[in-house]
Amino acid sequence: MALLIRPPRLGKDARLGLALALPVALIMGGLVFLPLLSTLFDSLFRIEPMKPGTPFVGLKNYANLLKDSTVNAAWITTAIYVALAVFIETVGGLAAALLLNRIKIGRRWLLAIVVLPWCLPPVVNAIIWMWIYNPSYGLLNGLLLSAGIIDTPQVWFNNRETGLLLVSVVHAWRMMPLTVIILLAALQSIPAELYEAARLDGATPLQRLRKITLPLIAPGLAIALSQSTVFAVNLFDEAWILNGASLDTRSVIIQVYVLAFQNMKFSGGMALSVLTMVVSLAVSLIYVLRVYRETRFE
Repeated sequence: MALLIRPPRLGKDARLGLALALPVALIMGGLVFLPLLSTLFDSLFRIEPMKPGTPFVGLKNYANLLKDSTVNAAWITTAIYVALAVFIETVGGLAAALLLNRIKIGRRWLLAIVVLPWCLPPVVNAIIWMWIYNPSYGLLNGLLLSAGIIDTPQVWFNNRETGLLLVSVVHAWRMMPLTVIILLAALQSIPAELYEAARLDGATPLQRLRKITLPLIAPGLAIALSQSTVFAVNLFDEAWILNGASLDTRSVIIQVYVLAFQNMKFSGGMALSVLTMVVSLAVSLIYVLRVYRETRFE
């Protein structure tokens, strides 16, 4: 007679954990996964209010995006944003975290000041910087004129390269505090005995940074790089408020908005948003597999 194998019964703590996690799972499913699946499904149809019907077109929307020169230009612009923003946030965030880690008195107050830009809503942050960049009464022109670096006020967004750099600075200014917090937490987990032993062995500060600090904060660095990249890929507020839908500074997410809500090509906008999500996930996966694992285990 075959023995009936009963599945193991969940303990009281396991049932409590599942009960507490269920509301979060339902909310995530309703607000994230269902809209994602709906977007994936709808991107396979032609959904344009100005044209009758919603025929199934398969991957045609994606193919059209690959042939669209405006979309390709937006991808190039976004890649520049990612490179500039990630570099500024990582280098600046690491420097600030190293400095804060050495400060013993008043660190919490300094950390509170550093976090302030991150607490500002993106729109408010962009409006503040729009005043700074204003060609008539902006602080940037005023400082450069006072220092004798420029002779006349500059309209900064008349130049594509300057516009890309300035938008990246605004975005990095808002997101750098998150990098600082992540890296500071990683730095505080390194035992002080390792640095003391390295000093006794005659290691220079640069050698201690390369041989101790960077390898041991690799998990935090991978997280910081991932979040910086994902937020930079999805940059919208700063570029839109500072320069609108200008092709010179148009990111992919702005292109999604233009396609879906200005050109009324909803299916094209949904397809482009799906591609943006895939790129974000792919880059994050690269960071996790290369930066985290190789740096940690080599």
